[in-house]
Amino acid sequence: MSSSQDLPATPAPLLGAAQLPFAGRAFDRDAVQREHEDLVAEALASSTARVLVLRGSKIPVTNTGLVLPVHTEVPPATGDPGRPDVHLGRLADGTRVVLRTFPEDTQLPGLDDAAWEGLRTLATAVSPEQTSLLVTGQAIALWHRDHPRCPRCGEPTEVIRSGWARRCPHDGSVHFPRTDPAIIVAVVDDHPDPQEQRILLGRSALWSGNRYSTFAGFVEPGESAEQAVVREVGEEAGITVDTVQYQGSQPWPFPRSLMLGYRAVAHTAEVEADGEEILDVRWFTRAELLARARARDVSLPGPVSIAHALIVSWLGRELPETDW
Repeated sequence: MSSSQDLPATPAPLLGAAQLPFAGRAFDRDAVQREHEDLVAEALASSTARVLVLRGSKIPVTNTGLVLPVHTEVPPATGDPGRPDVHLGRLADGTRVVLRTFPEDTQLPGLDDAAWEGLRTLATAVSPEQTSLLVTGQAIALWHRDHPRCPRCGEPTEVIRSGWARRCPHDGSVHFPRTDPAIIVAVVDDHPDPQEQRILLGRSALWSGNRYSTFAGFVEPGESAEQAVVREVGEEAGITVDTVQYQGSQPWPFPRSLMLGYRAVAHTAEVEADGEEILDVRWFTRAELLARARARDVSLPGPVSIAHALIVSWLGRELPETDW
């Protein structure tokens, strides 16, 4: 077991961008300018613009980072209404970036020699600016793929605003990319001694092995994020929490969520998994959690997720490496 000297006297403060891989440095999305002109055409007419290529959910990389070729080095757009070019924005050095997507099995001359990796792998391997670009590209690509038709009348829609909206030519309605708010919460008890204080973690029915994490769920219509925290914990762990404190947020483009992170306090040790979404719930002191993670008796979320950051923030130190 870890000694008390290994553990913090007080919990860490609110989560910052450095703790959340998908919430790093933002790029300039040209949000105002794209309302008034076709930035895709303007970017592709430039010899300096670059293309973020998505083949399925993979991106070409080298040992120095993302491969962002000029558009003449990439095959033209497929013509699929669900795969339009999108002007993502401009990087800090002024470089314009256009998103172009292809089916997973597409042969791409000039790029097939690159390694292709997914966002979960790249989130902690490339610069914060590139991570932000990847998160945005994947999220908007999935929205276009899943929403090529008008939700009101079913007619095919046309891409407008440089790829950031779609308009129905039949009824004139305009539709924008979706972001679904979801809460994720570290539940702790109210013991006054940090060495005795515990965190409650659950094992989802969707996970194999001994994986445990914080509790999460989507915010339902008509409720606040804080109300969703109380409801989800009550449903999944059978307890009531209060003192719901916001910790930080992380875009989660699998496919289109915004994770709102919280810490909440429980005043009872009596918990019960719902047996459907959550199969088991357990309390851990800081020393117990570290010892079990080091022994691999418990597998905890990897550093790509806000769940990891919430646990680390409460624990006050980094977790052992995990294959999760």
